Amino acid sequence: MAVAANTFRETVRERVLYNLVFFALLMTVSGLLLGHLSIRQDEKILKDVGLAAMDLFGTAIAILIGVGLIIKEIERRSLYPLLVKPLTRGEFFLGKFAGLAFTLLVNLAVMAAGLYLTLLATGHRADWRLLEAVYPMFLGLLLVVAFAMLFSTIASSSALASVFTVAVVIVGRFADVIRNMREVLPGVPGWLASGLFSVLPNLGNFDFKDKVAYGDPVSAKVLLWVTAYAIAYSGVVLTVGYVAFRRRDFR
Repeated sequence: MAVAANTFRETVRERVLYNLVFFALLMTVSGLLLGHLSIRQDEKILKDVGLAAMDLFGTAIAILIGVGLIIKEIERRSLYPLLVKPLTRGEFFLGKFAGLAFTLLVNLAVMAAGLYLTLLATGHRADWRLLEAVYPMFLGLLLVVAFAMLFSTIASSSALASVFTVAVVIVGRFADVIRNMREVLPGVPGWLASGLFSVLPNLGNFDFKDKVAYGDPVSAKVLLWVTAYAIAYSGVVLTVGYVAFRRRDFR
């Protein structure tokens, strides 16, 4: 808990964090201007733009801050005095993850509040079903953080860890393309496409923005399945990251 609290304090001091939140709120409010360009579609456009901004900047925060959680401590040599204290590597690793997870939760809450205020200011009702898209979005960001911390542990630099994390995010966003790879490349074996689709993260499972924007409900069963998927996959990635962190020699 001490590591998590300190990580949260460090992340809120990052200027990039404030800039991302500012622009996310600005992008949400700008949906009002876009809404006036469409007849009786302004509410949907507001929701589309607001949720897309939350997803975009939330992912940017998860990557930019997540890749530096471990590797920056190593580069600044601030990790060494911590490891001689009564603090296990597992506590340090999970504390870093929990701290950034809370940071993302706070920032998503702020951005969601900005979206709701924009809806109310334009004469629309506060549609609480938007949370049915925000909650899975948060779970997806936790998975991105898990990968960022994994690559931050095994990569030799922040830049390399960022490249790996961005690559995973891109692959995760287009996981359905991998599943249908045989339609694009007929020579690809079916077992290869199915295997890659099963192993690689499918971030599309956390994307309910369009469905919620159109007013379609998301069932509790689907949200429960998405939660289980996020916990299982994030748990595996964090375990691999922890094992790599535990075996790393910092001498």
